[in-house]
Amino acid sequence: MTALFLVWYLSYVLLGAYAHDFMATKVFGNINVGLLLGLAQFVSTFAITALYVRFANRELDPRAAAIRNQLEGGHA
Repeated sequence: MTALFLVWYLSYVLLGAYAHDFMATKVFGNINVGLLLGLAQFVSTFAITALYVRFANRELDPRAAAIRNQLEGGHA
């Protein structure tokens, strides 16, 4: 997931630096490809965060609680 997002982010940066004409292509009205890709960066960041929170709540938190109970002398 990290590598995929890194490639996605670096692609956006490189397109912005070297493909000005492509990024300035109008999609509709004053909305261009660069703006849409920039907004997609935010959407993908929030999606990855939501997926991680879901994973942590389901997988990591119960394990951490079990370890904590075991170390504190509780019943796991």
